[in-house]
This record gives sequence, structure tokens and C-alpha cells, in this order.
Amino acid sequence: MENGLRKLWADGGKAVNAWCGIPCPVATENMAQAGWDSMTIDMQHGLVDYQAMVGMLQAVATRDSTPIVRVPWNEPGIIGKALDAGAKNAVKITKGDGAAGGGGLY
Repeated sequence: MENGLRKLWADGGKAVNAWCGIPCPVATENMAQAGWDSMTIDMQHGLVDYQAMVGMLQAVATRDSTPIVRVPWNEPGIIGKALDAGAKNAVKITKGDGAAGGGGLY
């Protein structure tokens, strides 16, 4: 399956993203039905853990939205697990320029 978000950006388009912080696949699937370009599952803040993230990614996969996971820290293991579970991108957002802790889109 292609990464629709990266294709949209490559074509010069803009994306509308949904933010998912409720660790519930049913709520995530309901949001996915709205037709967002991408959906970010936030593991950094709130109650979303690895098991909840997997179910949420499965819910996003029922639609055309590109699944993104905001990982809790910039560590290759958790980034790899998020990508292996079905995320098309993993992102770590840091304060400032990212020089101290790193951040970015993977």
C-alpha cells in the first residue's frame, strides 16, 4: 500500500490530519470514516500504549487515511515497532530546533 500522505505532498498538495489520543479502535475507526488525509496516533501523551496503538492502526487501515504514530521518544526500537505494526510514518516532536533531543518524520 502506498503512502498517500507522501504522494499528496510530492504532488504539491496539502493534508488535513486527525489527532487520535483515545486508546479505542472503535473511536479511531469512526474518525477514519470522516476521510482524513492522515491520522496521527499519539503515544507520547495520554493513555495510548503499544497494544492500543496496534488496534488503532488496524482501524485506520479500513480507510484511505495515512496512519502516523507520534512515538514517545526518539529511539529506533519504538519507531521500528510502530512502522512494523502498520504506521506509514512515525514522528517525534521536540521543542525548539530539535538539536538536543532530535525529532523528525521517519
